[in-house]
Amino acid sequence: MNMKRYITLFLAVVLAAGIIGCTKTETPGARETVSPGPVSNVKYEADYGGGVLTYTIPSDADFLYVRAEYTIDNGMTISRTSSRYNKNLELTGMNEGPYLVKLYAVDVNGNESEPVEIEVDPLGATVGPISETLSITPGFGLFYINVENEFGTIVDVCVDLWVDNKLVATQTYTTAAEADRMKIDNLERDTKYTLDVKVRDNRYAYESGTTEFGNYQVLADDTLDMKPLRVIEDPELYGPENWDYTLTVPTQNLNNVKGAPKTQIKISGKTVQSKNYYTFDKFRNAAYKHNEGGVYLFWDGRSDTHFESGDYDVGQGPDWPWCYFIDMGRQVQLSRFRIWQVGGSHFGANSGGCKTFEFWGSNDPNPGDGLLSELISDPESTSNGWVLIGRYTFRVPSNDIDMQKEFEEGTEFLIDEDNPKFSRTFRYWRFVGVSDWPAAAGGRYWASGRLAEIALMGKEVEE
Repeated sequence: MNMKRYITLFLAVVLAAGIIGCTKTETPGARETVSPGPVSNVKYEADYGGGVLTYTIPSDADFLYVRAEYTIDNGMTISRTSSRYNKNLELTGMNEGPYLVKLYAVDVNGNESEPVEIEVDPLGATVGPISETLSITPGFGLFYINVENEFGTIVDVCVDLWVDNKLVATQTYTTAAEADRMKIDNLERDTKYTLDVKVRDNRYAYESGTTEFGNYQVLADDTLDMKPLRVIEDPELYGPENWDYTLTVPTQNLNNVKGAPKTQIKISGKTVQSKNYYTFDKFRNAAYKHNEGGVYLFWDGRSDTHFESGDYDVGQGPDWPWCYFIDMGRQVQLSRFRIWQVGGSHFGANSGGCKTFEFWGSNDPNPGDGLLSELISDPESTSNGWVLIGRYTFRVPSNDIDMQKEFEEGTEFLIDEDNPKFSRTFRYWRFVGVSDWPAAAGGRYWASGRLAEIALMGKEVEE
């Protein structure tokens, strides 16, 4: 090979290597450093807290994601990313602006394009529209603060409580829930309160204006006297027209009541078969008493006593569900109540403790002919018959400390959790044990239910 031809071949090889080096093909063992092209056709849609950018991604095969970078009011620099599979990116953490946003296209090797800049003007911080959803609901001895948060922003709801122009309490609640309700409790009845409420962004410190709620009073109720309460025995429940003292109870009688319902009885004026109604889940009392304790211990004012709905030791439990029918001794309306569970079976430590239960009420104007009527599950019904007041379930607290505290202090239930109010007026109360806690693995199942104590709150109604 002559020298001229050798030099020509050498130059051709060098030129080819240079051309290959200018392409975006990665050399084995070396990191490719060529930046991708920038995004294009950038558009902005304003929203609270930021907004949404849409764009066209570059055509580079190794393009990976878009990164937006901007600085907000408190000096914090925020970086937001969106993958190659999206054509939009959400901006967050902003107030009213304007803000300068830089958009970078980034490839698989971390190479960034030249930034594309766009100035944006959001509608304002999210705390503004969140604060507009604030409302106050008076409860029994407390206020509920209601707030809606469609943005998912972590916010502090800051409350100043005033009485006669004097600040009496300051409380802060943190939430990110779409809809939440917070309590301000331990409030005095017959006292007018003013509440100043504002919303603060927990992360970026933006604050809404103050919303004032003036001259609010808590709902007032009283602890009801439980001494007049008595069990309505089965013959009285069915009435003389429907009860025959010469008959034998078709199944074992837990309460030693003489007689049984006639074969056909009248309920709500209709003649029906008694066997379909003389059951523990409809119109028959569970055990009034057995060797450990009777139902009267449920309202004896002591949480260290309890009742059993049946004698499980000898197979006399009524199983589930079961009922008690009780005469309150006067007309009442309930607002809330507190129930104590029995140690050893509380919060599912063992089966036998009642977990879910129902309240039913009747205001039968003529109880002398019996208290039979259809069971109406609509709490809004105006019937004087048996109408459902509510179904309630014990919830297991999140930790052992709270569990022990609730066990000792009892569990409070509101008649209406969503809208605190008094129940319908009733004199006759049907308490239904709906279900118990499941038996522990290898443990014994008890057919009867047990609870320690109940305290009812509400008001007496003039007849």
